Amino acid sequence: MTILKFGGTSVQNAEAIRNVISIVETRKGKRIVVVSAVAGVTNKLVNIINSLNAENLHQALTYSDELLEKHLNIAKELNLKSDVFEFIKNKFIELQNLLNALDVLGEVSPKSKDMILSYGELLSSFLIYNAFLKAKKYVSLIDIRTVLKTDSNYTEANVNFKETKKNAENIINSALQQNDIIITQGFIASNAQGFTTTLGRGGSDYSASIIASVLKAEKLEIWTDVDGILTSDPRIVKETLLIRELSYTEASELAFFGAKVLHPKTIYPAVKEEIPVWVLNTFNPFKSGTKIVSKTSTKKMIKAIAFRKGTIVINISSNRMLGAYGFLSSVFEIFKKYETSVDLVTTSEVSISLTIDDTKNLDLIVKELKKFSTVEVQKKQAIISAIGEGIKNTSGIASRFFNVLKGINISMVSLGASEVNLSIVVSEKDVEKALSLLHNEFFGNLKSDDVFQKLN
Repeated sequence: MTILKFGGTSVQNAEAIRNVISIVETRKGKRIVVVSAVAGVTNKLVNIINSLNAENLHQALTYSDELLEKHLNIAKELNLKSDVFEFIKNKFIELQNLLNALDVLGEVSPKSKDMILSYGELLSSFLIYNAFLKAKKYVSLIDIRTVLKTDSNYTEANVNFKETKKNAENIINSALQQNDIIITQGFIASNAQGFTTTLGRGGSDYSASIIASVLKAEKLEIWTDVDGILTSDPRIVKETLLIRELSYTEASELAFFGAKVLHPKTIYPAVKEEIPVWVLNTFNPFKSGTKIVSKTSTKKMIKAIAFRKGTIVINISSNRMLGAYGFLSSVFEIFKKYETSVDLVTTSEVSISLTIDDTKNLDLIVKELKKFSTVEVQKKQAIISAIGEGIKNTSGIASRFFNVLKGINISMVSLGASEVNLSIVVSEKDVEKALSLLHNEFFGNLKSDDVFQKLN
C-alpha cells in the first residue's frame, strides 16, 4: 500500500489535477491519495474568518463568491458532470448560511473556524475524485472525518491513534476491497462527538503520515512543488544540491530549523512504524526526490545548511547562579508560565543565553527575569544550523565551519546537545553571507553521487 499526499500547488488547477491522476496511475497496488485544499483557498478562508471577526460580513461573502467561482472554473476545465457543479454550489450556499449565522452571533469560535476551514479540503477532494471518474479510474471517496479522530482542541487537535487505527482498518480497508484507489482529505478530522477539527500547520502531511502509520503502508510519498529536500534555500544560495537520502532525525532537525518542505510533526508517525517517506515534485515526477528513512547508510557528513530568522536572544546573568542549584529551574519556570518554548540554550557559571521566536509575552518574561538577574535582549537574530548525522564526533567539521565565518559575529554556539546539529546565532543581516560561505565550503565542489544530486 502506498500513501500519496498532494499539496495545494499540486492540485491548483485542472492541468495539475490531471497530472496528479497520471502520477497515481504510475503506482501499483493499493493507493490512498490524500489531498490539500486548492492552492490559495485556505488563505482565503482565513480571510473570511478575519472579515467576520472585523464585523464585515459583506467582505466575507465576497471572498466566498470568489472561491465559488474558482472551484466552478476548475470543474469546467475538467469537463465534469453537472451534478459536480450542483454539489459545489450547494456547499457554498451551506458556507454562506454559516457565515450569516456567525455574523448574527458576532463571534467566530475555534470550533466554527475549523468548520469554515474544512471546506477547502472537502471541495478539492470532491473535484479530484470526479476527475478520476472522468478518466475512467475506479476510485472511492472517503470523508477522512469518519476515520481520523481527535480531541476537541480545535485548530490544533491531538490525534486519538487508537480510535483512528480501528476506524482505518474498518472503513479504509473495506473501501480498498472495492477499489484500489481512495481519495481523501488532509488537515481535517473530527472529535468523538463528530464535530470537525483541524490538525494545524502541516496538517495535510501529518494526516497522510497518520494514515500510513495506522495501516502500516509500505511507503508515504509527499508530492509538492520542489524536487525534494535541498542542501540549502535556493532563493539565497546558488547551486544547491538535492539530498537523495536523509535519516528521520536529520529531516526532523532540518524541518525545525527552517526547511519548509516538511513539518517536523509529519515525521513522527512514520518514524514509529519505520515507513520510508519520499519527498517528490509533482511537476517533475521523474526526479528521484529525497528518501527519508529511520537510519541512513551514508557517511557522516553535513547534509544541509538551514536557517531561521525572527530569532530573539535573551542573555541572563546573575552572581546568584555561581555554585547554586535551582537557578536554571527558576528561569525556565518563567518560560513555562508564559507558554514560550526555548530553542537553543548555552550556559556558563554565571550566565545563560537562550533563543526564542515567540514574542507574544516577551516583555512579561523579561520583567520577571529582571527580579533576580540582569537581562539583555537581542532582536533580529537568526539561527543557522548545519545538519548531518555524526557530525558531532567527526573531526575537522567544526573547525571548517568556524574558519569560513571569520569576520561574521557569532552571538551563540550550540554543539553537543544533538548528534546531528551544529547551530550558531548571527544577526539577520549576516545570514545570506554566512549561508553562501558555508554552502560553498561544504558543497561547492561536490558532484552527483549516492548522497547528493545536481539539480541541473
